Amino acid sequence: MAKKYDAFEVYLRSLPGDTVRITYDQIRERSGLEKLAKSVSEHAHQYLSNSESQPIPAAWLRAGWRKFNHNYDEQYIDLHRAVPLEAVTLPDDAGDDGVDNENRQLVNVKTRRGQPDFRKRLRRAYRDTCAITGSIVVPLLEAAHIVPHAHKTNYATSNGLLLRADIHTLFDMHLIGIDPDGQVVVSGRLQGTEYEQYRFQRLKAFPETPAHQPSLEKLKRHYDLFLASQEALRNNAADLA
Repeated sequence: MAKKYDAFEVYLRSLPGDTVRITYDQIRERSGLEKLAKSVSEHAHQYLSNSESQPIPAAWLRAGWRKFNHNYDEQYIDLHRAVPLEAVTLPDDAGDDGVDNENRQLVNVKTRRGQPDFRKRLRRAYRDTCAITGSIVVPLLEAAHIVPHAHKTNYATSNGLLLRADIHTLFDMHLIGIDPDGQVVVSGRLQGTEYEQYRFQRLKAFPETPAHQPSLEKLKRHYDLFLASQEALRNNAADLA
């Protein structure tokens, strides 16, 4: 049986591009609802966070998106693509409106498979502490893949970091990384923000068991992508000069 936000998920799966702004009205309309639950607008920080435990965010996470910005007063959220478009597929049995009537099975994006167990193992390895910020607020801690598993499914603890939700998003966007010396690097795009405080800081949490420690090879791969994004940023600035 179709779930309440399946139609919204199918809509998100169909979107092109890497970023999108979604209003509360669009969520309601694309979900086929007359109105959203009052709790969504009154407690948006809870019901519209990047959490699989909430139905609306679970829909955008399954569709390969993550929230990176919001304006609760003007009632919109900004999403960025966390999974390459080619890795996101529509279900073969979707009807004309994108939702079938019975026994509907959405094709989950690769980021969802095995995620609960992956997070549980990372929580143990990092002792419920964000590796970069040191935050111990467990509901905000997420399992981050170093090498995105849209490229290769890998739930080994050595391919993960336990990160606070906002840091996870910035890590996925290559705005924050970890250099070969184990220091945090922060993109110039975050200059003047609260995230500058983490630049060149050592990790606040690190697994004691070698097998659970992050792979140096995978960290270097992520760091190389971070450097490439910085080079692109400099080139864009030069072009505009």
